[in-house]
Amino acid sequence: MRKLGNYFVMLTVAIMALFTTSCGGSDEDEVNLGTFIEYSNAQTFYETYAAYTGEKALIDYRSADKFAAGHLNGAVNMPATVFNTQADDAQWCVDLKAAYPTSTCLFFYGTGSFEMNKTVAGRASRIGYGKNNSRIYSKSYDDLKSIWK
Repeated sequence: MRKLGNYFVMLTVAIMALFTTSCGGSDEDEVNLGTFIEYSNAQTFYETYAAYTGEKALIDYRSADKFAAGHLNGAVNMPATVFNTQADDAQWCVDLKAAYPTSTCLFFYGTGSFEMNKTVAGRASRIGYGKNNSRIYSKSYDDLKSIWK
């Protein structure tokens, strides 16, 4: 029985080590993302978007089915996931650059997930939009829909 307990402990440690290496972030991931402007207040995000006079785009990065169920007036859907935004040449990044010149100010909204928000806005910033043209609302779509005109 003691031998079985030792195997269980070793197996648990091995699984934890594997999980940490394959799923954990690294400092390199942080360096690879650019800086961006983040809004946590829905009203401020809306007012900033409405007042912006240059070329701009409102991008809903939720899934296509969530976008179809409801979205903000004027938004386009560009579904983003961690899997298609991990590299500068990932498909989502290629599609973004094909749709909008880097001089466009991108206003993103989607989920309340800190990691996903950081990935979307940070990757857009890194691939050429820069801090000032990569902006994100960091809370959920539900917070925005009631005030959006």
